[in-house]
Amino acid sequence: MLGCLLVLGAMVMPRILLFVYWITGSFAKADTWETWWWPLLGFVFLPATTLAYGLCHVYGGGEFSFWWMVAMVVAVIYDLSSHGSAGAKGSERKA
Repeated sequence: MLGCLLVLGAMVMPRILLFVYWITGSFAKADTWETWWWPLLGFVFLPATTLAYGLCHVYGGGEFSFWWMVAMVVAVIYDLSSHGSAGAKGSERKA
């Protein structure tokens, strides 16, 4: 039971943090995105990657140094693995 709650929390946390940064206006001050489509798509499909990209613009000054690139790669792997594991679980149920 605790493991399920931990996984659920890990999946929801990037979306909660994106929402908090949007409400506080931190991403708007840094002019992270030119349109509202990219953050919306990121919120739905790649929340951790969108969060890492936004944090790079807010705290890194928009420059992708080595550590910000490492954070982006980890976020992409996290997002893709969560999508991949959801698809694998769906195919197991059909079989």
